[in-house]
Amino acid sequence: MDQYPIPLPKSPVRDWSQLPLDPLSSIFMKLGAIEILMSAGLVCRSWLAAARTPELWRFVDMTRHKLVFLKNVGTMCAMAKVAIDRSGGRMESFWAQQFVTSELLDYIASRANSLKSIRLIACLYISDTSLVRVAEKCPLLEEIECSYHARPAEFYGYVGNVRPQLKRLRIHVEKGYDSDEIEREMEEERRQQLGSDEEDEDEETEEESFEAWEARKNKDAFAIAESLHELRLLQMAGNSLTNKGLYAILDGCPHLECLDISSCSNLPLDNKLRARCARLKHVWLPGQLNRVRCPDLHVIREHEGEDYSNI
Repeated sequence: MDQYPIPLPKSPVRDWSQLPLDPLSSIFMKLGAIEILMSAGLVCRSWLAAARTPELWRFVDMTRHKLVFLKNVGTMCAMAKVAIDRSGGRMESFWAQQFVTSELLDYIASRANSLKSIRLIACLYISDTSLVRVAEKCPLLEEIECSYHARPAEFYGYVGNVRPQLKRLRIHVEKGYDSDEIEREMEEERRQQLGSDEEDEDEETEEESFEAWEARKNKDAFAIAESLHELRLLQMAGNSLTNKGLYAILDGCPHLECLDISSCSNLPLDNKLRARCARLKHVWLPGQLNRVRCPDLHVIREHEGEDYSNI
């Protein structure tokens, strides 16, 4: 008689929807905001309930994810608003890349009184007024980033007026940023709008003095030095400041600990200035090859997270 192996008993099917709220929330903590909004929170009712726990939304990071580059601005802003609403006013950090608009900043300003950090990576649809309003309406704010999009020097004065206790400012731009070229493009656009795009060959252009050139290059540095005396961290890689502007920052921001001035092409540092910089805990200088690792100076790149596999 043939003998057949006795089949093993079937393992009971685990019902993941019945997980208690506390361990489920702990699992969700390890996911990013976009994963919760687009996948985990949509599995079932119990998971949706867990996804609405305000504690999950204290730190909202919507950077370095492929969907940032695939979804349209309206969809991403709608997702961000859901995250803000779910925080119940407890959101402490909001980091976003590419999609943020002035309207979304106004939404944050009206609903995030606990905000301590806002980092905006290559967000081109925001106005200075809206970002200053966030600084004004969020009394606990300590960190602002608006990188890869140059802002006028007056912006730093406005921020200093409403939030003088700001601790961290990140305003780095793309390596190779040419402020003169940007100004020329803006002037050309203005001329075209006025209908005077043809150059007058007879018109003589007055040569700019070195003093005027230096003052123009240091507008950002002077505004920061005059307005933000409590800074501990300053990232302004690629800025146009000169040695004079750097001296102003070191004098005007006496509590500064971390400084990133890499890729700043107008900084021929002398020994005296290098000695001043050496007093800081962490400093990244132009042309420096061996940088001391500093997590606080970690840069989120403009296109970091974009999926190039289908290109």
